[in-house]
Order: sequence, then C-alpha cells, then structure tokens
Amino acid sequence: MDAFVHASGDGFGNTAPLRSDTGAIDMDAISQVAHVTQGAGKLTRKEKKHAKREMKRRKKEAKKAEKEAKKTYSSIKSQLKDRDKELSDKMADARKKRDSAKDVVNYIGYNKMYQDGICEVEEGMFSSSIAFDDTSYHSVRDEQQKAMFSAITRLYDQFGADTLVQMSVINTPLLKEEVGHRKFFDPERQANDAARNDAQVFNNILNDKVKEGVSNIRRNRYLTYSVTADTAEDAARQLSRIEVESSRILNSIGSKAHLMNGTQRLSVIHSLLNPYKPFLFDYQRDISAKRLQTTKDCIAPTQIDFRPDGHYNDCVKLDNGVYAQVLVMKKFGSELSDRALADMADLPIPMAITWYVQPMDKSKAINYVRTRSAWIDKEIIEEQRSAVNKGYDFSILPQELKYSKEETEDVLDHLQNKNQRLYVFTGLVYTYAESKEALDTQVLRIISTARQNSIELDTYDYRQRQGLNSILPLGHNHVEISRMFTTAQVSILVPFATQELDDAGGNFYGQNKHSRNLVVCNRKKLTSPMGFVCGKTGSGKGMFTKTEMTGTIFSNPTDEIYVIDRAGEYTAIAERYGGSTYHFGVGTGTHLNPFDTVSVEHMTRNEQIAFKVDAMLAQAGASAAEAGSNFSEVDQSLVQRCTELAFQKAAERGDNLPPTLQDFYDAANEQPEEQAQVIALRYERFVKGSMNFFNHQSNVDFNTRIVDFNLKDLPDSMLVFALINVCEAVRNRMYFNAKRNVRTWLYVEEMQSMFAYPTVLNYFSRFSNEGRKFGLLLTGISQNATAMLANEAARNIVLNADFLMLLKQSPLDRMKWAELLNLSEQEEECIDESAEPGDGLLIAGNARVPIRGKFPSGNVLYDLFSTNPNETKKTGLGDKKDAKPVI
Repeated sequence: MDAFVHASGDGFGNTAPLRSDTGAIDMDAISQVAHVTQGAGKLTRKEKKHAKREMKRRKKEAKKAEKEAKKTYSSIKSQLKDRDKELSDKMADARKKRDSAKDVVNYIGYNKMYQDGICEVEEGMFSSSIAFDDTSYHSVRDEQQKAMFSAITRLYDQFGADTLVQMSVINTPLLKEEVGHRKFFDPERQANDAARNDAQVFNNILNDKVKEGVSNIRRNRYLTYSVTADTAEDAARQLSRIEVESSRILNSIGSKAHLMNGTQRLSVIHSLLNPYKPFLFDYQRDISAKRLQTTKDCIAPTQIDFRPDGHYNDCVKLDNGVYAQVLVMKKFGSELSDRALADMADLPIPMAITWYVQPMDKSKAINYVRTRSAWIDKEIIEEQRSAVNKGYDFSILPQELKYSKEETEDVLDHLQNKNQRLYVFTGLVYTYAESKEALDTQVLRIISTARQNSIELDTYDYRQRQGLNSILPLGHNHVEISRMFTTAQVSILVPFATQELDDAGGNFYGQNKHSRNLVVCNRKKLTSPMGFVCGKTGSGKGMFTKTEMTGTIFSNPTDEIYVIDRAGEYTAIAERYGGSTYHFGVGTGTHLNPFDTVSVEHMTRNEQIAFKVDAMLAQAGASAAEAGSNFSEVDQSLVQRCTELAFQKAAERGDNLPPTLQDFYDAANEQPEEQAQVIALRYERFVKGSMNFFNHQSNVDFNTRIVDFNLKDLPDSMLVFALINVCEAVRNRMYFNAKRNVRTWLYVEEMQSMFAYPTVLNYFSRFSNEGRKFGLLLTGISQNATAMLANEAARNIVLNADFLMLLKQSPLDRMKWAELLNLSEQEEECIDESAEPGDGLLIAGNARVPIRGKFPSGNVLYDLFSTNPNETKKTGLGDKKDAKPVI
C-alpha cells in the first residue's frame, strides 16, 4: 500500500481529495482497496495482482492526464516568447513582400499615413516622428557638453525593448528655382519708390549670398520611434507618452522639438524619393472619397530602377535620371568621437544619415554578453590546449582573441555596474546626384570623411531595395547588418552639427561663419524678444542694427519703429523710407511732454497717474544721483505727491490737456518740506531757460511708422532725462499698438546710461517686462559692457533677454561677457580683438551662432548703412520725395 500511495508526488500533503482528471491519484480507488483490505482480511495472491494492475492503469491514466494539462497550459514567459516569435515572423514576411514588390507603391515601406502623423508601417506596427532643432553642442564648454551628452543617454534609455528607434540627419538641397531667386522682401508692398528699389537690392544681395558655401542645403533632424499595437488608437497612447518625454529631454538641451503631422512626414519621404522635385500635397484635396488614391500614390516616384543602366548593382536610379546609393556602416574604430556625424553632415552634399537602435532587456543583454564571454573562454581554452600540445607558451594568446575577451568584460562591467544598456545598432548613409560620376565623387568624399572619424562605410551591393526603404524615416529597419552598442557608444553619435538659424519670417543677421549659410532669426518667436547689440567702437554695431531695422521695414509693413539716436546716424533711414526725424536741442522747436497721456486715454485717471509716477521717480532719482545725493523714501513720496498735484492742476484748468513739467515744478515749490524745494531746484533747468523743450505740450507726430529721436545736439547732462521721456512716449504708443495687433520696435543707443542709476534701472526693468506682454521688441545698443553690467539688477536684465549680438569686445568687456554667459573658448574667439567689423556671436534663445557680418559694398544699402568716415558715399540718397520733413 505504501508503494501504491506514494507512486506520484503530486498533491502530497494535501488533505483535500483530488480528482483523477486533474492528473493526481484517485483517492476513491485507494479507499476502495483499503475497504476491501479491512473487510476481507488478508488478500489472496490473485486479488493482489488485480490491485496492482488496477493501480498501474490508474497511474498511467493520471500521468497521461497530467501531460495533456501541461500541453494546454502555457506560462507567461512562453506566451511572451511565442508572441515575439510570431511578431518577428510577421515583420519578416512583411519585409519580404516589400522586397519582392513589383510596383513602386507597394514597395514603399508603409501601409497608411494618418493626418495626425501616426503611420501604420506594417500590420500591428505604428510609428511617429519628432523634428528637433540643432544646438551649439560643438562650441559650448566641456561641462555643458557633458550635460548635453548625459541628456542624450537619457533619451535613448527611456525607450523600452519593444520600441525601435530611428535617428535621422537629412541634408536637403533647395529647389533649383529657389537658389538665387528667393523673394525675401516684396518690393510691391513698400511705402515709397526708394523702399521698393532698396527692397529689390536687398533681395539681390541675399540671393548672391545664398549661392555661397552650403547655403543651398537645408539640414533637418528627426527622431522616429515605432511600437507594436493592435490598432492605431492603441498605438497613439504609447506614442504620445514617448513623444512627451522625448520632447522634454530635447528641449532641456536647447533643441526645440515638435511632433510632425502627416503632411510633414510625407514631405520628408518625398524629398528622399523624388530629389529636386517640389512637394505639392494636401490631405483635403488629394485624399478623399472622390479620389481613389492613397498618400503613397502622392509621394511615389514613377520608377525605381534597382539595376540602373543594366549593370550597376550598388545604386538605384530614380526619376529625372537621378542616381542614389545607400551605404552601410560596417566597422567602428576605438577612437570614435562626437564629431564624427557632424563632420559628415557638414559636407555640402545632399545626404541622409540614419541609424536604428533596438533596445534589449537588461537581463537578456547580460545573458547575451555572458554567453559571448563563455564562448570566448572556450576558444581561449582550445587555443591554450593547442599551444601546450605543440610546446608553445600557453599564456600567449592571439591579439584578436585577447582583445575580444577584454572588450566583452568591459561591456559586461558597463551593463552590471554602470547602468548602461545594450542596443542592436544599424547605421546607413544615403546620397544622390544627377549623374553616376557625380554620385561616385560624393560617395568617395563621404567614405573619406567617415574614415577620418573611425567609421568604415561600405557599399550595399545587391541589397539597395532593403537599404532604400530603411533610409526613409518610418521606423522600420529592413537591413540585416547590425552590431551591439552600449548606451554610451550609441550616444557618441551626436545628431548635432553646425548650429544654423533659419526662422520663417525672420530678419537677416549675417552668415554663419562656418557654413556661410544665411542666419535668419525671427525675434517675435523668442520667449523674451528684448535684445542687446554690444561692441567696441568700429565693431559694426551701426551696420548690424541698420540691417535689422531695414529688414523689419521691408518685411513687416505694419510694424512701427522708434530710434533713440544719440549720434544722428539713423536719420537717413527714417528720411529715406518715409519716416519722421525729431531733433532735440536748443532752438529746434521740438517738444515732448513727459506727462503726455496720448494713446492711454482708455485708462482711468488713477491708472494714468500711477503710470507716470514710475517715470518721474526714475527721472528724479537720476537727477539726485548726478548731484551725488541719495534719493530717499521721503523724496519718492514727494515726487509722487507732486505728480498727483500736477494732474490735479491740469484737471482744474479744464482744457483737456495733460499737465506739464511747469505744473510739477509749481507743485514742488508749494510743498512745505525742504526736500521738495531741493527737488524743484533740480527740475528748474528743465522748466526754465534754453533747456525747456520738455516743458511744453508734445508736437511729435506718431502717425508715421518710423520715428527717429535725434539727440545728437542734446547735452550729456540731459541724456538720461531725455531717454526716459522718449521711452515714456514709446510706452504710450506701445499700448495703442497692442490694441491694433501692431508690433513696436524701439532702439536705444547708449544703453549703459539707462543702467547707471538704481531708479532708472528699476524703471527700465519694469518697462522691458511690461513691453514683452504688449508686443514691444526693445534693443539696447552699447559700446561699454563693463559699465552696463556693473550691478546685479542690470545683469539680470541682460540674462532675461533672448537676443544678444556680441561684436568685437575690449579684453575687459570680453572677460565680463565670458563670465556672465559662460562662453567657451571657441565662442570667445568670435568676439576677441581678431574679429573683423561686423563679425561676432549671435545668441538667439538657445542658439549660439558665429556670425560673419560683412555687407557687400557698392550699392545703395551699403552707403545708407556705413558710418565709416574714410568712405565716400557714391550712391545718391537724395530721393526723399515721400520723406517727412525734419523737425
């Protein structure tokens, strides 16, 4: 009986009876046998044999039932393994179908492209793409580079093992009709004949510059990621989570990222399959129930010849006789650097560099490396055994085997102890040209550049079908050549090259010093469009500012431009383009009332008074500082009281005119406090005598869109007072323009004067912060950075500005800027004593671009911009038919 009961270990110790159909022992049978034993006494030999046969039969049935149960049950691990195998087989079948397709439409590697940008690559596989901007990675300091590199590693490590990641850097040539024929400004929209003529001249100058260097190449970067899901709706949730985290990481390193919609993704695919052809597509027009076509019909070339001219097997032939070729990254040297991809992408060649990374589960990766290590150990043992048999020193191993062992141990250490992951990596390069000879020249140049950076590229003979589909940013790899990379090795392929700046609707600011591409920035898109132009005398501040100002006049016909012109060098621009110039000085007859409330009549009386108190406090504080006195809280209270009394006096007159400085002066004299008499004395020079041009009602007309406040003849002692008064006038106009959705540009020369006094600095800080909300683009111009950055409040104002143009600096100023902005050595070289006039460093948001600012001479614009006294103006600027009279 003991042998019978313990025939199977299943269910041992379980007091509950187990049914035979579960694969366990039938306890009923045992009880029956036991009952027979108890009731009948000793069993006969025949009965014993029968019982044994019965138990054998039941045991056999139980084992059979248990085996069947195991067959029907599948563990989670085995289910996952089966699902992965099924999916892998399905993707392999899909790739085979693409490769064997007989027409171009079925060959292109996706099924559907939805309008929101989600692409059904294959059945059960969906992808999305993010476009992201270039950064100044290669020019920043080492510690900043390390921080950015760390962010790139986080970008890769966020992806799960079920996500395939594709990174692309694509150089797309401009269309032939765009090169040399781009319309930067519309001459027909200009206000007068001079502006129409000059806009066309500016167009010609910029189109000539486009032809220089690689300006006919547009570089873009894309991150594409694909996931598996049953439906597009299920995939959308997964893709959205990836997009949010990826965009956050890219934005943290100064690379603006945005999710691409279907049209944008199709445009990129079209540019690779149809080089030199315009992309004309619209979902509403081209994809509808009336049109029996898909998105693939709209982007597919008419033909793809995978054996061009009947004998080439390493390239393909597209429409219009364009030859294209896919190269594969075969080997990587130990000296791979973060400049590798940048050097390749900087080539003035149409190309696409793309690489796939498939993350591996940490446990699988470790097991994989351990298996490799064990295999290498086996090879080492075999090698040592062979050496002993032949009488050699067994400690001497082949160098390749020894290196493989060290490399494997290093990878295992990184996986286990340094939080690295393992990726399956595939790298490809795609380029095209209008002839086979030109293509071969480009390929040799690309291979040579890659070798200089320890990357071995090879042709992909007889497999261009797989290569071409893999180049497309769809997130599906058709190429079987791959190798293993750790996180650090993948991240060293930095997708950033030379920082470019080419904003739609922006102004021209020079050429990129490295690539000679045009630098076009739209300040309106910056978070804080306030800016500064700084450089020593003769560095090109005036030329730079006038270039921006003229570009604004031509490209934004409704924007209003105001200039606080200390040297009178912007007068010619205002006069030539139909603006007004107002000279401030003795006997000029120009008056500007600091209490003017024009354009703010919509405010209540209390709001208007509070609005003016800030300006009066700044003026009084500056006057006190010039006299070497403190501006106490008592003084501030008196200024506020006198300002309110001045408005009260004006209201009592009943002429509906704002108060003047005379009212403020009289109110101060009427106060009993001695400090009030001191304040009145400080203002007396502005109220009486020859300097009283701020003690009248304003006669400045703001109905022209360009106004030049010429302060050339103004004494230095009145500069700060005049600056604040003009800023107040522009502030009034800013509010008026904001209601009309008109942007206001203000240029302030001698900006360091505004930062010299605490009260003026506080006023200016509030003014700039307020202006950002009401469409003001303020630009400060200074030749003395040390004075401008003398205190912390001033430095904070500069740091909050998103637009800085640094030209040639004195050694002391350069040191100040390097400390404040954390400039690298390369960036400092852009602004040192060796910089040519007009050259410098442009900082626009997160972008830092070295500028070559040389403006071509021998044209009307150069003569208008130049302030070099050694140059004779040859072009006549006397056509002022539509210019306003100078006051």
